[in-house]
Formats: sequence, C-alpha cells, structure tokens
Amino acid sequence: MIRRIFGVLLALIGLIVAVVGGAAAFWLIGPDNTVQSGEQHLSSKGLAIASTPDLLNRHGPVLHVDVRSTKNQPVFVGVARDFDVSSYLKGFAHTKLVQVQYPIALSTQDEKGTAGPLAAPDTLDWWVAKANGTGTQSIAWPIEDGPYDVVVMNADGKTAPDVQVDLGIEIPKAFASALGVFAVGIVLLALGILLVLFRRRPAKPQHGEPAHLPHAQDNSQSPQAQYPPTQPAPVQYPPAQGAPPARPPMPTGPQHQGQPVQGQPVQQPPHGQPQRPAGGGAIRRVIVGGLAFGLVSGCAAVPQADSVTALTRPAITDSAAVAVIKHYNVVNNKANSTRDDKLIATVEGGNLVRESQAGYEIDRVAKDKPTGPFVYTNPVIGAPQSAAYPMSFVSNSGISTNKAYRHLGVWERETAGSPWMITFAAGVKTAVKLPDFTGLRAATKADDTRLAAAPQVAATSLATYLTGGAKSPRAAAFQPNADITEMLAGIVSNRAAKAKKRGSTLSISDTFTAPEQSPAFVTKSGTAVVFVSLNHEYTLVPGVNWRYWWDGMPENAFSPKSVMYYNRLTSETIHDAVLVIPPKGKGKIQVASFESQVVAAGGS
Repeated sequence: MIRRIFGVLLALIGLIVAVVGGAAAFWLIGPDNTVQSGEQHLSSKGLAIASTPDLLNRHGPVLHVDVRSTKNQPVFVGVARDFDVSSYLKGFAHTKLVQVQYPIALSTQDEKGTAGPLAAPDTLDWWVAKANGTGTQSIAWPIEDGPYDVVVMNADGKTAPDVQVDLGIEIPKAFASALGVFAVGIVLLALGILLVLFRRRPAKPQHGEPAHLPHAQDNSQSPQAQYPPTQPAPVQYPPAQGAPPARPPMPTGPQHQGQPVQGQPVQQPPHGQPQRPAGGGAIRRVIVGGLAFGLVSGCAAVPQADSVTALTRPAITDSAAVAVIKHYNVVNNKANSTRDDKLIATVEGGNLVRESQAGYEIDRVAKDKPTGPFVYTNPVIGAPQSAAYPMSFVSNSGISTNKAYRHLGVWERETAGSPWMITFAAGVKTAVKLPDFTGLRAATKADDTRLAAAPQVAATSLATYLTGGAKSPRAAAFQPNADITEMLAGIVSNRAAKAKKRGSTLSISDTFTAPEQSPAFVTKSGTAVVFVSLNHEYTLVPGVNWRYWWDGMPENAFSPKSVMYYNRLTSETIHDAVLVIPPKGKGKIQVASFESQVVAAGGS
C-alpha cells in the first residue's frame, strides 16, 4: 500500500514537471531560446516611450525589440545608459514602460513635461544599440550589467509615437534546459506508474528449509529438525536403562517468536530508526539525481542579477569626436566667410562665441577680408569618464594653414540632447611641449594636494599676478611667458603716458578676474591642464574738465572716435590661458598659451 501511494505521488510530480518543461520548451521559449511578449500596442501623448532600469535588472540574455509605426512614420528604437536617457528626456513629456508581463501585457505610466521638440535621436552618439527608419526596426542587444533603458520614439523627435512593439528575451540554453526538465518529468512519471502497477511476488522457500514451523506435538516425530541455539546447549547424559527416550530441547530466545528459522539470525534495525522498504535507496537516488539535473540545467538558463548600480562611460568616443570636429570645421568656415553671428553660435559657446562675434564686428568695421577656410587636423582626443551632464572633452589638433601652432579646444555638452559646443580655444606653439591627452580624467579635490597648485588656485593666482603686475608676489609661481610679459609692459607704458599729462586722469585700473570654475583635467603622467578665460576690465577716470574717446582699432569697432566720454573710459578683454601644472615638487606652473580678444569698449 505504501509503495502504491508513493508511486501515485511520484507520478503526479512527474506529470507536473513534464507539463511545465514541455510548455516552456515548445510554447513559451522555442528552439531559438527566446521568450517573446507578442506584438503589443504602445502609444504616448509625449515624444518617447522609455523603459525603467528595473525592467533590465538581469544581464546575460540578448534583448530583441521589433518596432513599427501604426501610422507608417519613420521610427527609432535604441538602448542607452539610464543617465543618458534621463538627461535626454528630462523636462519633456514622455511615457515610461514600467512593467512587462510575459507573454501578454505591457504596463505604462505617463510623465508630464513640455511638448518638445527633442533632438533627433539618431544624431546622438551615446546609444549602445539603435535602429532608425521606416517599416519594422529591430535591435538585438546582449544585456549588460547596470542600469540601461530602451527608448522607442518617432525618428524626427517632434511627434508622438504610436507603435506596435514585440519584445523578446533570448536566454542561452533555455530551450535545452526546458527539454531537460521535461525529460526529468517523464522519467518521474514512468517510475511512479511502475511503482503503482508492479507487484512483488512472495519469496519461494529455499531447498531444505521447512515451509512452516512444526507444531509442538510433532517435535518428537521430527528429531532431524535443527534450531540454532541461542545459549550453550545443556550437557546430555545417556538415559537410564528402561527410561523413556528424552525429547530434544526446545530453542529459546527471540528467534522463535513467529519468525522463520534461517541458517543465520535475522538482523533488526537499530532502535528508533524506521525500517525502510526494499529498493527505496535506488528510487531516492533516481529522484534526487533527476531533481539535481533539473535545477542545474535550469540555473544555467537563469540570467544573473545586476551588481552594477552606477555606470560611467567616456564622454565621447574618438570616432564621434572626430565627427564633431569635422562638423565644426564646416560650420566655422561658413560662418567666417559671411561673418554670421547666429551660425557660429550653433557650434560655439561660453566666452568663445563672444570672442568670435567680436572678431566679426571688428573685421566688418575695419573692412577686412573674411578669414580664409582652414580645418583642424589629426586631433588627439582626451575624453574623461563621465556619469552625469554636463560633459566635456579636450582636443589637440593641427591647423591646416599654420604649421607653427597647434589648436587646443575644450568641447562641452550641457545635456544628452544638446549638441557638442566648443567653449575654449587656444593656439599653442608647436615648440611648447604638452602632456599626452589620451587617458585624460577630470581633476578632483584629491588632486589638489598632489599638484604644485590646485587648479582653481592657479587660475586665481594668475589673475592676481596680472592685476598686480610683474612685481606681484604671485608672479614667482609661474614660468615666464613672452605674451604676458608684452601685455604687462603695455599696461605700464599706457599709465606712464597718461601720467605725463598732469590732471588728465584721476585713476587707471586694469583688473583681471578668473571664473569661479575653470575646466581642469589630469593626464596619465599626473600633470594637470587648466583652461582659464580671464576677464580683463580696463577703466580710466578722466580728470576735471577732461574728456576721452577711443582712437584706434579694435576699440573703435565698438565705440567710434566721435563719441566722447567725460566720466570714464572702459574696455573689456578676454584672455585665454592654458596652464600646465606639474606634480608637487616638479617645477613651476607653465603658461602654455596666452591669447587676447577685445570684446567691448565704450565709456560714460
């Protein structure tokens, strides 16, 4: 009875395992090892549909996404790091994909924001996988460890998406694992059925053994029956003459309490342990082995949970950086040829665009010919690891029309959807030795103690040095620079000329100011490079009954000679300096480049 109950349970377990394994193998997964969601309809009132990182919290499988527009519009599908997607969609209306229930349902949640437009997604360089165009667009991406998002949107970034989406997860060996579980289930089912139907035959008595115990009254008639003694046999004496023959002694002990008599004593199980049915050990080994196989084969198909919680990446790849610089070359030459202030502002930012626009105005007033075309060549890229916006990278390029100089540029991107803009540019003589920019990283507070001067301290010290002149105590921290020496000499000369005319001026000041934060990077050699744009304000206060005006270029581009000032004469100049700061104890700060551009002049 126990064997039949055990067989029924085993058969039931085997049936369940076989059904689960078979359904997984032949209905849910299939020979391509892919679990499909089936085609689902998704739409958004905003500009994009993006998954949350929780939906891709296991790595190893291959993610398949097929997308087509229900309105025959070009669509885009891509995968990117969560911080890129979050920056790209921040402030814009979009829809979040918050749950996927395989294989039947997708759950979404709307996020409020502005109506856009967004930058066309295919033009951005931070996607790790993407597809773009009309008809069905597909990607297959091996899921990586860390927070990643899938984004679906119309290719123009301006209109709301309405799409059919089919998601698939390709798990290596999933089909084989499911078949293995199915096979284990079949084996268990078969064993269970055998245990229910199989009946064990009663054992036949062996030759020479009694089929049953003899009755007591037959003992005298069966003197040949032998019983193993449980204690020493008593000593036998020949019967007295004329006495009846003695009966053989009856054995005593537990062997005679209803147990068959054998040639060896029957061994009992130890006290407290139940007696196991015959053949149980083999059955257990089959079951345990089958379950172990199912677990092992199943675990091989289970993706590993993510362990990386925060991702970083180079701010830009070398190939993408080269493409950015080539695009700048085209736009810059076009803007230079027509002195187009608006066009140059599409590729330049910060103080640099002010300098370029001021240069255009000076050229227009001076009626100079437009700058001829040139390009930056063979750039060496320094792209720090980044995990948030804004991002930046540095370029060190040749100049096609001037072999005596190299061009250093700092490029910045405010958000994931913003274009790369060059915000700092300086020409460095080829004779000046610069550190290798490959492997560049952003400077941190920890670097302050390792350098001859902290980057921001160096920038402020330079401003203090220039304001105080050549005799400033801060001058000792810097190596001599010919451009700075010439500029300081000009300041001294101008003041001396004004001093000769007694009463003509009440005061003259030249004030240099460093920004609160300047782009600073550390090279592999431990040397820091700081890009500083100093603001130089010149102010002259006329003496009583004196008047001043600007007489000469470039100031006349902003203030004609005909305009007189009685209260003050002013100008603003931007000086771009490249500082190379060695490790502590390795020398002074080097001013690798110092270039100036007047951006305003006037007075009151």
